[in-house]
Amino acid sequence: MIRRSFEPEDLDGWRGRHRFGLCLTTAMRQPSHSVGCAHRLGVVCNFKKRKMSKIIIIGLLVILQNGVFSQNLVTLDGLLEIHHRDGFNGNVLYSRNDSIIFKGNYGFSNIEKQIPLIDESIFDLASLSKQFTALCIVQLIEKGKLSYSTKIDSIWNALPYRDITIEHLLRHQSGLPDYMDLISKKKYWSKSTIPLNSDIIEILSKNTIPLEFYPGTKSVYSNTGYAVLASVIEKVSGMKFEEYLEVNIFNPLEMNDSRVVRRIYKQDTDPKITTGYYRKGKRNKPNYLYDKRMKLYDGIVGDGMIHSTILDLIKWKKALKNNSLISQDSKEKMFSGDSISKSTGFGFGIQISEKLGKYVLHTGSWQGYVNFLLYILDTDEFVVILSNNEYEEYGELNTLLLKYGR
Repeated sequence: MIRRSFEPEDLDGWRGRHRFGLCLTTAMRQPSHSVGCAHRLGVVCNFKKRKMSKIIIIGLLVILQNGVFSQNLVTLDGLLEIHHRDGFNGNVLYSRNDSIIFKGNYGFSNIEKQIPLIDESIFDLASLSKQFTALCIVQLIEKGKLSYSTKIDSIWNALPYRDITIEHLLRHQSGLPDYMDLISKKKYWSKSTIPLNSDIIEILSKNTIPLEFYPGTKSVYSNTGYAVLASVIEKVSGMKFEEYLEVNIFNPLEMNDSRVVRRIYKQDTDPKITTGYYRKGKRNKPNYLYDKRMKLYDGIVGDGMIHSTILDLIKWKKALKNNSLISQDSKEKMFSGDSISKSTGFGFGIQISEKLGKYVLHTGSWQGYVNFLLYILDTDEFVVILSNNEYEEYGELNTLLLKYGR
């Protein structure tokens, strides 16, 4: 079973395999500086003729560039609409230097009810949630409540694993077994109730389940590690995971449409929450509340279950850029690998390429949702693609946003 996937690939070489699509609503922010250029042209009339001619030529070139830029956005919208007709259902955003250059809504929040997507539509972030979990841990370390070298058996004495540190969990180096496999077996869970994070800790504590590898020797993607980190946050802070996020991240950043949502375990009736769909041929099959097998995983947080919007996520990116939530030193550590894995940070994959410079990214896939987030550090560019019908060609969409948004 695939859950909340992560693919730290080199974007320079990304190409989509095929395309899908549905209906359209698009909002674009036109570049505001074109009006300013026209105004500056009007001001140069007091200059000498030769100087004025030179400035007018420069001004006309700027206006022409703005016209080309606006046309690029129209072209971008048209190309995204083709993806939409071929199957893409979701929201996209591209920003540069904290300004939204392009944002679009393609399709429906709920297909059966024909509820259109809007900028405030709320998507299950799946594995994009891990970056929030990681930052919460970093905050607790900055407050002196933890350290990167803290061993988890010092937090739960009953855990049989003696050498797993907080940093191992953050970097997917713990070797812990997959909790999804464990709770799917009657030996460990009865399936009569939905397990919570505390149940995962108990299963690991009461059973002699071997590690997949010795901690700190490999980096293997681990949902269990981030579920355990959510439990660490609760244990150390004395707050529920969702409460800690609200108090320390969402409220300070005014991410008003972001929160933990566990749709089966605890219903949330916010009408802005989208429905996730699986694609069967050209049909979209609603999944989240219809696949009874999946309810077993609905109570676990930390590795997933955070929901958000394209507009809230740009607030998140700005906070990362401006060190609003953690220090510069902590952010650099969060955005850096180590000797075991140069491409694995805390909740992010890390890449350096000739074209883009250094960037961090993550993908997420769960219950019909497929998401992509990219932050290019050197040029301050940010891409978010949120799909609620498992559209997997985010590589193609990302290429279009970078090509025509620049």
